[in-house]
Amino acid sequence: MIRAGMLKLGGGMLGQLLAADPGHRGPRVPCGQGHDAEFVSYRDKVIDTVLGPVTLTRAWYHCAACGHGFAPRDAELGVAGTSMSPGLTAMNDRAAAAGPFAKAAGLLQDLAGIRLTAKRVERAAEASGAAQAAAVRGRAALITDQKVVPLPPSPLPDKLYGVIDGTGVPMTARETAGRGGKGEDGRARTREVKLAVFFTQDKVDDEGFPIRDRESSSYIATFEPAAVFGGLVKAEGTRRGADYARQLTILGDGAAWIWNIATAKFPGATQIVDLFHAREHLNDLARLLEFMLLDS
Repeated sequence: MIRAGMLKLGGGMLGQLLAADPGHRGPRVPCGQGHDAEFVSYRDKVIDTVLGPVTLTRAWYHCAACGHGFAPRDAELGVAGTSMSPGLTAMNDRAAAAGPFAKAAGLLQDLAGIRLTAKRVERAAEASGAAQAAAVRGRAALITDQKVVPLPPSPLPDKLYGVIDGTGVPMTARETAGRGGKGEDGRARTREVKLAVFFTQDKVDDEGFPIRDRESSSYIATFEPAAVFGGLVKAEGTRRGADYARQLTILGDGAAWIWNIATAKFPGATQIVDLFHAREHLNDLARLLEFMLLDS
C-alpha cells in the first residue's frame, strides 16, 4: 500500500514536470532527411516509467516530403519509437538478462511494483539488444575505417587482457531452420554466439591470484561469423588501448578460429590457453600417449 501510494505520487509529480515543456519547437523543424516538418497539433503518449504510467503531451510535426510524423520531445526524452522510459528500459534489460521473460516480468512486479507482460519484457529487451548491437557495429566500422581514432585510455593500462570464446545458445525451431546440427536427426537446436571481453587486472589476492579490476570489463557478443566478429574484437581492443598497453594477452580454449583472430588482429599479443582447457588438452594428450607408458 505504501509503495503503491508513493509510486502514484511520484508518477503524478513526474507528469507535472514533463508537462512544463510540451515540446513545441516552432512552426517548422528539420525532419532529419533534409526537409522541414510542420507543426500539426499536440498529441498524447502514455509512457511507462519506474514510477508507473505517465501521459506525455507533446507537439507533433509532419513532413510532407517524407510522409511521416514525429515529436521532437520524444527524442529529447529518449522515448522515440518506444513506450518505456530509459530508466525502465535499463531495469527491464537487467531483469530480462537474468532468466526467462516471464520470470523477469515477475521480478519487476515483485521488486519494483511495475506490471509488464512477458511479451512486453521480451520485445523491449530484444529492441535494446538490437540497438546496442547496431551501435557497436557502427562504432567498430568507424574505428576500422579510421574515421574515428580513439584517444589513448587514461590511465594507460600496463597490461590488457582479452578473452575470446564461443558457445551454443538454445534457440526456437524458427531460428535454427535450415541449419545443420550435431544431433542424431541432424537438426540444429542451438546457434553459436561468439563472445569477447577485455579487462585489466593489476592486483593479486592474499593467495597470489590476480583480481580483475572493478568495472574494467567491456564485452562483445554476436551471432555473426568469425570474420565479422574478428573486426568487432579488433575495434574494441583498439578502443581499450591494445596499441598502448605494454603487454596484451589473448586467452582462449585452444580452438583454431580463436588463434586465427588473435594472430591476424593482434600479432604482437601473447596467446595463452586458459588453465581449464590447458588441463583438458593435457589429459587428452596423456590418453593418446598412454600406450607408450604401458609398454615401458
